[in-house]
Amino acid sequence: MEKSMKKLFIYLTICATAGLSACNKDTLQQVDPNSPTPSSLNTESGIKDFALGVFQKWIADVPGASGSNIMFLGTNNHSILGDEVFSPYGNYGMRYTGQTYSITLPDGTKVINPIGNTQQEQLKSTNTRLSGSTNSFLYEWMACYFTNAQANLLLTSLDNTELKLSGDAATKKAVLSAWAYWWKGFSYSRIGSMYIAGVITNEPGNGLTNGNFVDHDAIITEANANFDKAIDILNGLTENADYDALMTAIIPTFNDNTDITTPAMWIRMINTYKARNFLANHKVATMTAADWATVKTLASAGSLSSDVVFQFGMDPDATNDLSGNFFHPFAFMGEGAAFTFVSERLIQDFKTGDQRFTKNFELLPAAQVNVRSRGLQFGTRWNAIAIEDGGRYATNNSVGIMPLSVSYEEAALMVAEADIHTDAIEAGLALIDEVRDFQGAGLAHVAGTGLNLAQATEELRRERRIGLFQRGVAFYDARRWGVTAPAAQGGGRAGAIVMVPGQYIGSNAAQALPCFMDYNYMDYWDVPQNELDFNAAATGSAPIKN
Repeated sequence: MEKSMKKLFIYLTICATAGLSACNKDTLQQVDPNSPTPSSLNTESGIKDFALGVFQKWIADVPGASGSNIMFLGTNNHSILGDEVFSPYGNYGMRYTGQTYSITLPDGTKVINPIGNTQQEQLKSTNTRLSGSTNSFLYEWMACYFTNAQANLLLTSLDNTELKLSGDAATKKAVLSAWAYWWKGFSYSRIGSMYIAGVITNEPGNGLTNGNFVDHDAIITEANANFDKAIDILNGLTENADYDALMTAIIPTFNDNTDITTPAMWIRMINTYKARNFLANHKVATMTAADWATVKTLASAGSLSSDVVFQFGMDPDATNDLSGNFFHPFAFMGEGAAFTFVSERLIQDFKTGDQRFTKNFELLPAAQVNVRSRGLQFGTRWNAIAIEDGGRYATNNSVGIMPLSVSYEEAALMVAEADIHTDAIEAGLALIDEVRDFQGAGLAHVAGTGLNLAQATEELRRERRIGLFQRGVAFYDARRWGVTAPAAQGGGRAGAIVMVPGQYIGSNAAQALPCFMDYNYMDYWDVPQNELDFNAAATGSAPIKN
């Protein structure tokens, strides 16, 4: 039996991909499901609600787990894969997602996970419709293609000559177009950065797709093309009252719709995401000076510390939002839900004196050790302090907000990494110091201390782990740094702190010991069988499975 979802509220229904759904500012709800066509979107209120309805596409009745925020479950997999959090529970396939192949103890004893399979073997075995909610592959795929379909229909609706917009109609139409292209870019970015192949579809949410699967690089190209369309539109916009009013209308209150993302901020956000797309899909070991220049050019034009980026928050009553006091990184880690736990491997990356550790984590009354005997990686001594108690990363009361996608810190650290790898170590270290100061780390600056390339790279690695905790990049980083590759290919992590049960070390108590972890994870996931059962790959398609 898996963990019961004691705080999960079933508060929303999902319409089909072709359906017409929308949100009010305070609540997510369906608009007339009997008129799911572009012709019904000819009023300003209707198209505003439909644009807001992008967020409802994330709530789906997953087999065996109705009313789930599938976008969050997809991003949560990244935190698990990046070993910043862990979950020992089979709900949503989480324990299998984080199935480390083996852990070698200090005395050389190699402990293979209890199932005995590699992650690839295990996840392939549950990539079936019969596996229901245990199929880890389905969440991010479903969420992104539902979102893309909503954006397609929005774009088609904007071409309806019967659509009437008040005030500065040109600005409103442009904002809605940019909004649609942003979400298409976002969706394709996530598909291309996670799956071995995907489908490019621009059908207007009518349920039609195609079986022409292209490789993940082609999906990233499509993502960036949509981002560029949004940039072209935003470059022609000037913030005015109608711009602000529309942005307020299409962003839900629980995601902060009072602080407005201006056109310039939005463009910088897109540049940051394009930099992420490049970096996330290139292995550091093979990157050239030209590659680093590409990253730096994009990230240097990315988000600033003063920018307002899109956010993911919660409603205080937990019923009129996307979380239900459950489907949010902070809620999942809260003691009430306790579905994820902070990894010992994250905690060991904090530097001594880092206030982000001191203020946000505390020792558990009793350590978690090899939870349910499912693997040594499922253990920790640490608990995240709730936001309502002064912490930053957990909540029991639907409190807290975080960047929905990219942020200033991510942009700055991408520039820093590019600098460090192109003989500008001091410039890179100065940016690391800036991010630490911005987050209140209280650490002594590392710029000007004479660090060499290896030392500077380690500072960068640690800061991306800490400064971007729960920001959706932990797996991308581990993959591109080679950490998740098989040990036989140079992957794994040495000196990884693991809670080792006493029976392995001749002790009555578990101990936190430095071990070698062989993750042996897939680089890119297979296309979900949930898709292929109804949309078989056409002749000439790119490979759809590893």
